[in-house]
Amino acid sequence: IDVRDPFILPYNGMYYLYGKTRESDLKFCVYKSIDLENWSEPEVIFAPSENFWATKDFWAPEVHAHNGKFYLFASFKCEDRMRGTQILVSDKPDGMFQPISNYAQTPENWECLDGTLYVDKKGNPYMVFCHEWTQIGNGTVCSARLSEDFSKFETEPQVLFAAADYEFVSAYHG
Repeated sequence: IDVRDPFILPYNGMYYLYGKTRESDLKFCVYKSIDLENWSEPEVIFAPSENFWATKDFWAPEVHAHNGKFYLFASFKCEDRMRGTQILVSDKPDGMFQPISNYAQTPENWECLDGTLYVDKKGNPYMVFCHEWTQIGNGTVCSARLSEDFSKFETEPQVLFAAADYEFVSAYHG
């Protein structure tokens, strides 16, 4: 299997591996397995419609089960919009995913990527994501509470930590 940014969701005795292949640059696919060794052929789970906002850099799909639905978090970009994490939804882990909103849930004027789901002890959903170092110099990991339908942030993003907060980061930057 030749997949970039793979993510595996174990669900009901099946493993679902999400990613994109060289042949699926502007699509996301899923492979299925019951043993993590033998995998199905890839099935397309998202291909953009004609009016989808993003035109490049379809990256890092993750799928999370939450309250009977499956949510795909992925990074997208186009020439006239910042990179952002958008959430898509499906009724099944290998179904076709549809955008929940017209644009990324991350802030419109931030370069963001690699969003993931975190659910707190009270059941509140959050997106944890990166505000890219390419825009702000010292990249940060942020979180914001999501609305119940995941269509938008209910709170302003909060910085959890910055790359330079850790001594080991300087080893990579001279």
